[in-house]
Amino acid sequence: MTNAEIARILEEIADLLDIEEADRFRILSYRRGAEVVQNQSRELASVVAEGGAKALQTIPGIGESLAKKIVEMVETGKLGYHDELLSKYPPTLLDLLHVPGLGPRKVAEIYRELGVASLEDLAEAAQERRLRDLPGMGAKTEENILHNLQVYQESGKRSRLGDILPVAERLRDWLRQQPGVIAADYAGSARRGRETVGDLDLLASSETPAEVCQAFAQSDDLAEVMLAGGTKVSGRLPGGRQVDLRVVAPESWGAALQYFTGSQAHNVALRARAQKQGLTINEYGVFQLEGEEAGPRVAGETEESVYAAVGLPWITPELREDRGEIQAAEQDKLPKLIEETDLRGDLHVHTLASDGHNSLKEMVEAAIACRYEYLGISEHSPSLYVAHGVDGERLREHRVAVDEINADLAKRKRKFTVLLGTEADIMTDGSLDLAEGTWELLDYVLASVHQGFSNDADKITHRVLTALESGKVDVLCHPTGRLLGEREPYGLHLEEVLKAATKLGVALEINAAPQRLDLNDVHARLVQEQGGLLCINTDAHSVDSLQHLRYGVIVARRGWIKAPTVINTWPLGKLRKWLGRRR
Repeated sequence: MTNAEIARILEEIADLLDIEEADRFRILSYRRGAEVVQNQSRELASVVAEGGAKALQTIPGIGESLAKKIVEMVETGKLGYHDELLSKYPPTLLDLLHVPGLGPRKVAEIYRELGVASLEDLAEAAQERRLRDLPGMGAKTEENILHNLQVYQESGKRSRLGDILPVAERLRDWLRQQPGVIAADYAGSARRGRETVGDLDLLASSETPAEVCQAFAQSDDLAEVMLAGGTKVSGRLPGGRQVDLRVVAPESWGAALQYFTGSQAHNVALRARAQKQGLTINEYGVFQLEGEEAGPRVAGETEESVYAAVGLPWITPELREDRGEIQAAEQDKLPKLIEETDLRGDLHVHTLASDGHNSLKEMVEAAIACRYEYLGISEHSPSLYVAHGVDGERLREHRVAVDEINADLAKRKRKFTVLLGTEADIMTDGSLDLAEGTWELLDYVLASVHQGFSNDADKITHRVLTALESGKVDVLCHPTGRLLGEREPYGLHLEEVLKAATKLGVALEINAAPQRLDLNDVHARLVQEQGGLLCINTDAHSVDSLQHLRYGVIVARRGWIKAPTVINTWPLGKLRKWLGRRR
């Protein structure tokens, strides 16, 4: 059982307890447990295999009770307590909690009174006007629920970071240009750089909040306005994604930005630290505690002042997930994270020669415009017919074309180099799809799994390990094969693969394509911790896709990655020397 599966069960327990109106602390303990599990870089099944419940309890946030439940899930594939709670309700009941405006108490009530247990039941009940007769509902609430249900079903649960971040930045920039706005930014999971984002949170500071709210409510960016007050606006973007704007006083700007950026776990840990120092933190500022009440303001105008008030340096938003960042900050051990400007090139790029949309020359010119020092062209290998894979003869032609471009660049005294690689398919037997006589033509080899996803974990793992052990692979690309919101990772023993890659000196790719972001932040951090190497690439199929490198950097930053861990931050000479060890 994977960490994601364990976390899902714990989240479902919290939801079911919420519906039962159980003790609040019990509910929160399960939600916190799910978050702790989700944030682990190691698979807990491996921890259990090594040391059972006692080994689990060495992980911060996992106590005796949670450890026993995790052991049960790992050993049996299920949890008795979870099954017991599920047996009380239809499994589809939990889907109702995702509909905006439907909290656990309303879900419990409409199930108890009307037998509504699925999204289909909910739509039918609303259309037949049966919800309005329930206590606290009414016709307007019923209408809103039906509308929110339709929006939810059309828009899905969460947006990919690559889809929502450009929107967030555009709205932030619009707010900054409005009269009376002193500062503006986006917050929430978008600011933390999570791979998917739910509602979009915007924040502004102003002495005239009502005017700012009115301007935003009347802007063309909102397809619908659900609430427009003096300090808050809630609406929907085209496509249904909810967006919330809050406008605060300038003296509360930093506190509000810190609070609404989250994560919840990070904020809880920060507040607990403050309380030990006789302080309290909320979205309005940091205050001295006088008994149980907030006294004089200590800080709040900037985020830096909020952290400084509790004796910490500012913590970058990408790290605010309660994964040890507060402890690192208090020991002055926060890492110097990789920056986008540290990247010197991209090694995973396709052109018209396979399934790209631009020529070799166009991709090179675009990379030069990005101020890179080098670009690696890596067309698909012959077996990937659907992507017009490049056979041996065409690869030789590609080598000539790359050499000619490099000669022309040198003649023009342009400090830029084109490298020739290939994205070789890992075949079902673990062999690499390299045409005979082509190894000598290549500067490097990327290896990927593009088919056979349905094989069991043992087979796929053996297949990948066999390829890595060939001694010809420099980088393992999009290692889990996932597509966000479309395809789950294929089953493989990822920890085993990461360890083998580290031992063999093979870099693991963080594929920056917005639909992939693979490896994720948790596993990227594990690679660095065990002494392995990473490579951040765009998998670009067009000149525009080269701009996606930023998303890979965000993933790396969330994984605490430092620039030296990433091979394409290295100067060309060092990179070539490293690649040359296999040749």
